[in-house]
Amino acid sequence: MIKFLSSLYPGSHFLYGLAIAVVLLIAAFGLDFPSWSGLLIIALWMGLLLREIYLLYGSSAGITGSRILADRLSNGDDNPIQIKLSNQYEGAVTITVLEELPFQFQIRDQIWKEKMLGPGELNFTYHLRPVIRGKYQFGNTLVFVSTSLKLWERKFVLPTQKGHAVYPSFLQMSRYELLAFGNQTSERGLRKLPRRGVGLEFDQIKKYHLGDDPRQINWRASARQGELMVNSYTEEKSQNIYQVVDKGRLMQFPFEGMYLLDYAINSALMLSNIVLKKGDKAGLICFDKNVSAHVTASRSKITLHHILETLYHLDTEIQNADHARLASWSLQNLSQRSVLFLYTHFVNYESYLRKEKYIHSLSTRHLVIAIMFTNTGVNDLIYRKTKTSREIYEQVLAEQQAVDQMRIQRRLRTLGVECVLTTPQNLSVDSLNKYLELKAMGRT
Repeated sequence: MIKFLSSLYPGSHFLYGLAIAVVLLIAAFGLDFPSWSGLLIIALWMGLLLREIYLLYGSSAGITGSRILADRLSNGDDNPIQIKLSNQYEGAVTITVLEELPFQFQIRDQIWKEKMLGPGELNFTYHLRPVIRGKYQFGNTLVFVSTSLKLWERKFVLPTQKGHAVYPSFLQMSRYELLAFGNQTSERGLRKLPRRGVGLEFDQIKKYHLGDDPRQINWRASARQGELMVNSYTEEKSQNIYQVVDKGRLMQFPFEGMYLLDYAINSALMLSNIVLKKGDKAGLICFDKNVSAHVTASRSKITLHHILETLYHLDTEIQNADHARLASWSLQNLSQRSVLFLYTHFVNYESYLRKEKYIHSLSTRHLVIAIMFTNTGVNDLIYRKTKTSREIYEQVLAEQQAVDQMRIQRRLRTLGVECVLTTPQNLSVDSLNKYLELKAMGRT
């Protein structure tokens, strides 16, 4: 009985029907209708209610279904989720589907309505874009069924409750892998750069063909073979490429719902995958007041999994990142010259100057690529028309911040540090372009 009552709800037309019955009762007594007319109205109303209950509960008909989605969701991407329902009701029914979504999405109106004339299958597909890594608990799928009169609704609770983990953007990782190694490198801003000079690693001696570089002719091998032979070189491989992620409080700045740290994490994962596919060694360094996470550069297949799990459990700290500790740790632990993609953020020129000597210390032993974020909101302030003194003041401050970014960029380049100034949404493609550019120049 309790189960029955807990699944029965008044329909959207219940109050309308009740109001009509009350009006008819009042009219019957006011117009001196026979006394049995009131009882007839009540009996008719109760009969309609009982008929609805019979149609909803009187047979073994019902609704079954499931929710289909991956065990792991991709952070910052649209993840497809499918609801499959099977309807066994013979007559026409209206089906309302309500999803119990994780609280992180703050969505309370994920509702679909569909009318079905008989038994059949019903599919719904929607997308969710998580912006925070971690565990997401999905609730049940609630299905409400009503007949054409809509006096009652029967609730079905589909047991689809399950926890899903939101990982750094592996969808972005796969997408850029296809673009970086495919022919469509112009998509999403990827540039296909010509190879400058030759690689540093000897590959093989092969026959000379028209178009080969005459400077690479191996005269000794040509004399032995009796025909022209040339040395063939390939790109130098097995370089240590580290993604160095600053997870201090300055990386907590939000942009389109995501923190700068999460943009950096997505880019670091994507670039690590490309690095491994290119034959280099991929590694990871995460630091705040200390170097809190580290994956040694390696070409093994499990390296990417270690990097993914480390980035998944990464969290932002409330302290400022200590670049001095990073430089000291690198001096002790990175004995081989490596390429460091440093994801960091400076709010102004003065904050950069306090960390300059430590970044310079890194650049004396390694090739450092500083990846910094530019604020698109600042650019909007610079170019907008000002009317009040407050708007003029804000515009001057925005221009000063833009000038500071350019000064930092020029200063880093004088120290031999490569610099990428990018917006959060273009971070992945710009960092990949820089890696491919260094690869083409033979610097990695």
